[in-house]
Amino acid sequence: MSAAQTHSPAWPGRRLLDALGVTDLDTFDPRAGWRRRADDDVLAIPVGAPVDAPDSVVSIELGDHANVALCVGIAGKTTALLSLALSVCTLYPPTRVQLAIADTQNGITSANATTGPPPHVVAHCAGYRRAADPPANWDTWCAQVEAALNERTGQSQPELLVVVDAVDELLGSHPQVAGTLQRIADEGRDKRVRLLMSSTEQTSTFAVGARVGRPVEATSDVVIALRTATAQTSMDALGGPQAWQLPMSPPGLGYVRTPDGASTGPVRLFTAADVAPALSSRLMTI
Repeated sequence: MSAAQTHSPAWPGRRLLDALGVTDLDTFDPRAGWRRRADDDVLAIPVGAPVDAPDSVVSIELGDHANVALCVGIAGKTTALLSLALSVCTLYPPTRVQLAIADTQNGITSANATTGPPPHVVAHCAGYRRAADPPANWDTWCAQVEAALNERTGQSQPELLVVVDAVDELLGSHPQVAGTLQRIADEGRDKRVRLLMSSTEQTSTFAVGARVGRPVEATSDVVIALRTATAQTSMDALGGPQAWQLPMSPPGLGYVRTPDGASTGPVRLFTAADVAPALSSRLMTI
């Protein structure tokens, strides 16, 4: 990809890079920004730009006031989580925040296949793997996350952001994850362990595989709602049908609901698909 392409306002990845303060991918060094944000009380993560104000940036904030965030909709959820996770790693140092990723559809860290994940990632499990890869071990991933929960008793350790793609699908095929996610929902606020999930329809009660156990109960403080399959899903997520009324095309439009219940949108979500390999590579070389 040429430098002229990456600097063009028409390039899909340019708006995300601008929101992250990345002028040139080839020379970007995140350390100055990491130092500025190392002591920030909340994680402010750019999500997208309002359709009617494309030069503005809509962000979500995660912290003690907002511990659980959900991205819900028919399509585009994995892309959204990729953008959010990569934005966190670009903006904040690994001494400020670490990530544990349940990559159910192997779309969040697939861009890092050559370079490996950013240094922030302390636990990772992928659902769909190549034939040559070892089988996914969700028990190990749960043990790593539970250990992190047990270790976090004060402010001295980095915040932990647990990113779970397609949580409804994951719980249907790997119900042992349910107990770990419920612990995060119950204890995470006090231990600075945040939860960022995506789901197709479920918004607060996430069913486990049939007749296996109780569902995971996790009320979302922040919601990113893409086009939903039903008006009811939009009502559950936003309090209104607006996400169901979004057009199917173009993709990547959504609404953002903040902890006070206010909704902003429609918002065109930033996409990291084109920038993830190069940006991840820069983070790995630091």
